[in-house]
Amino acid sequence: MSFDGTWQKRGFTSLYGVGVCIDVLTGLVVDYCVLSKYCHACKLAEARDLPAGELAVWKQEHAPDCCKNHHLSSKAMEQEAAKVMWGRSVEKFGFRYVDMLSDGDSTAYKTVCDLNPYNPQQVKKLECVNHAHKRMGTALRKLTKEHRLGGRGVGRLTEKKCDSLQNFYRGAILDNIPDVEKMRNAVWASLYHSMSTDDAPHHRQCPEGMESRCFYQKALARGEEPDSHHNHPSHTFLSTEVAHKVIPVYRRMADQTLLRRMTHGGTQNTNECLNAMIWARCPKTSFMGLKRVQGSVARAVCIFNEGATELINLMNRLYVNTSYVTLDHLSRKDNKRMNKADAATTAGARRHRKASAIQRRLNMREEEARDGPVYGAGLH
Repeated sequence: MSFDGTWQKRGFTSLYGVGVCIDVLTGLVVDYCVLSKYCHACKLAEARDLPAGELAVWKQEHAPDCCKNHHLSSKAMEQEAAKVMWGRSVEKFGFRYVDMLSDGDSTAYKTVCDLNPYNPQQVKKLECVNHAHKRMGTALRKLTKEHRLGGRGVGRLTEKKCDSLQNFYRGAILDNIPDVEKMRNAVWASLYHSMSTDDAPHHRQCPEGMESRCFYQKALARGEEPDSHHNHPSHTFLSTEVAHKVIPVYRRMADQTLLRRMTHGGTQNTNECLNAMIWARCPKTSFMGLKRVQGSVARAVCIFNEGATELINLMNRLYVNTSYVTLDHLSRKDNKRMNKADAATTAGARRHRKASAIQRRLNMREEEARDGPVYGAGLH
């Protein structure tokens, strides 16, 4: 199962949270849970300033209809949703969610392990490759700020180099799945490659052959003398001093336990897609009641699993008359969605997205450099 949580408001102050379990093999939503820490009726009753005894009686009568089903913090909603769904999987669906693909941002996996719903069978933790890739970049940028490794100068750890090393890390994982040892060697090879100079080349662990991305190994495969490092793009070169500061990050991100969790090569893109569909129907910019959130989640799951035409079946069950115009509109909507998904997976589309992202970052950096320091705490 690919599990992820999402909130109705940014900043972990949301009154509503949603947890979703998606089957990795089929890509279909199997279960979801909507949590709320707000009930409008309770809020009105407390505002009436009723006597304690009368308020207690009212709350007891109101309990079956109360919208509040979560009494912890907003951050705890994700782990609580995991606890609910793993706890009812066998009884409700007859399934055992033995593999949990999650981002590792919360203690959801630990909560499920403590629950131990399939005793003695343990739930296995899997890592999302995209989130590990993001974690690598975050660690490098944090290290840059803590030790002041950035700035101008040859071999400094700049923002651009953080992006490159982050992408090297993701490539090292995806290119060597499912061999953990090859993944680990490739991760370290990306760092050694960045440390290399003409006097001290460190390309022994770089991939060999004509297909290698390393110019040094490619030259050796052709039987030629490797060219000087100065004649190749040096945007990823790290000085020895900077590289030694970066080693602890690589030691943590190249840990075999972590890499073993990514041998599946899976991501949580399906969860992110569903999250976007949910909040498109229930905007984060406006306050919503629990019924509205639940309806938005249900409609998003319905369309995500079966397509827009599934709404015809729903309308028929509600005795709402439909016509061929409605069916034609929903069918065209599904076809457009499928065509867009197919086009997005082509090699040309991937290259276009990558080039667009690079160009956006370059434009942003040029604008910031041109404007100079214009915003900051206590700047003026």
